[in-house]
Amino acid sequence: MHYIRLLRPPKLSPSQQRMQAELVFTITTDLGDSFLYPEAPVNLVVTAHVYTPSGDYWYELSEHGKLQWTPGRRVAKPVFELPPTVVSAMMSGDVVELCVGSESSFSADRVHSILTSAKDAHSQDGGRGLIMPVQVTLNGPDADDDISTRKIRLNATNELPEYLEIEEEIGESIARHIWDAGVVALSAMVATYKFPHLESSQHPCMQTLRRMFDSGESEMNILELGCGVGILGTGLCAVYPRERAADCTILMTDLDEAEGRARANIALLKHNHSGSQLGNATILYENLNWEHGRQGRFGPEVQRRRWDLVLLSDCTYNVDVLPALVGTLSALHEANAKQAGPAGGDARPSATRVFLATKPRHASEKALFALMESEGWRILESQVLPLPVLGAESESVEMYLFEKV
Repeated sequence: MHYIRLLRPPKLSPSQQRMQAELVFTITTDLGDSFLYPEAPVNLVVTAHVYTPSGDYWYELSEHGKLQWTPGRRVAKPVFELPPTVVSAMMSGDVVELCVGSESSFSADRVHSILTSAKDAHSQDGGRGLIMPVQVTLNGPDADDDISTRKIRLNATNELPEYLEIEEEIGESIARHIWDAGVVALSAMVATYKFPHLESSQHPCMQTLRRMFDSGESEMNILELGCGVGILGTGLCAVYPRERAADCTILMTDLDEAEGRARANIALLKHNHSGSQLGNATILYENLNWEHGRQGRFGPEVQRRRWDLVLLSDCTYNVDVLPALVGTLSALHEANAKQAGPAGGDARPSATRVFLATKPRHASEKALFALMESEGWRILESQVLPLPVLGAESESVEMYLFEKV
């Protein structure tokens, strides 16, 4: 998958009686290590969206076929003249947002598209690689020069649109951005509710997860490690079954430098899904360093609960931290066992489950599985989803459900 990434905030400047907007962006893979190199030019689309109390509307700023990403290109710097009605809306204080995307056949803006793009990944054409669009607010109370957003539609096109919106930071840094495994894993989880007929939704791995989410009258506690900007935790919270009688707590954790963006995306989720739309689900954040975690040193929110499921995505690319990660998982299992108390009589021993999503990048990452096995973790289910890449060889996202008793 490729991502349109703004390299700097849009620059607004007057043009005679009107106003111009200059954009600077690139299109790269999630880690920014490869630019999009399509076999043929890809048409890009820039639209201005205006949100007013009396209604919303949008304008296409780019003429069809005039803005393209061509093979070998590394940066685009288009300039657009904003229509008078858009300028008037800005002067009135209305929210104005620019969206930079690709033609619809390449757009990674829907859960369904992200999953079905891989359908023909093993065919001669390698499936349909996708490009994730990006949005940026030009004007309004929430406008921020450092922030862009990703919007992924969660439900079917014939329903009232339901989106997950995630803030990222503008610039070339790969930190505080969404990555492939998180996007694909979230899409697979969402699809078990929104698109249960898909092949990915019928897989035993996703079916096992859904049974965990749906079953029981007791509280469900889900802990995410290395949450980054929070796409997996907030996305799961957005679709968590409303009809479930018992409460659910989702606690996202990461290093302290991730806290600001993670908390901002929790606040954005609550704003976009206000009232009862989140059902019985509660989402929280707490800092957690795995070097502390492996020693059993956890914050008060982690210590407060027994965790039914631990989530991870895009956390195995740095092999140097794998021992601390696995040690943290085992320490969480020990904490779970203490909270469950002694397993006397016919009581079933306490079990901890871990869901891991990863896009393999190099062979050294396989060390994780040896470490997990040495600590007594076993794989209950595994699922591989092909990930086509436009202009390059297809990749894959691997998902595993581990258990330790």
